[in-house]
Amino acid sequence: MWVVLKYKSNELETLKKSFSETLEEMPEFYIPKIKYERYVNNKRKVYEKKILDNYTICRHYKFKDHKIINQLSNTRGLIYFLSGHQSNQKDLIKFVKFCKSKEDINGFLTQSFFNITKKGKAKFISGPFSQMVFDIIENKEKELKILINKISMTIQKNPKKLLYSYI
Repeated sequence: MWVVLKYKSNELETLKKSFSETLEEMPEFYIPKIKYERYVNNKRKVYEKKILDNYTICRHYKFKDHKIINQLSNTRGLIYFLSGHQSNQKDLIKFVKFCKSKEDINGFLTQSFFNITKKGKAKFISGPFSQMVFDIIENKEKELKILINKISMTIQKNPKKLLYSYI
């Protein structure tokens, strides 16, 4: 059974160890993340970002038992379990499968996870235009026609070099 939990960002390893001891085996933790580049002082820096911030999705067969959840709720590093995990199992499984299908060989989400299917506003996550907001004029299969500061341009959809997300 999958659960969603919020954890203290600097105590994730402590939380994993405590869960492992209590459950007598390590549960599966799924933390989707992206890798992106930014130019800082004319130098390229590579960053990793967890897309769920300090939330994680965790699976173990013992999570079906409410007593186990109550016992784990006071674990060091855990802020809380999100309620409703039992009624949302299909959605959690679907989300994890979707994320895993959009990962590269290193386990990072690719641009296909953020695919934009409609016109609107988006923001670059990586590349020379990182953090810039743009308008989508036209979305073709291999390129994107955009408008930045009243300048129209066409960019190639290259998931290895450019990440953007719909806002």
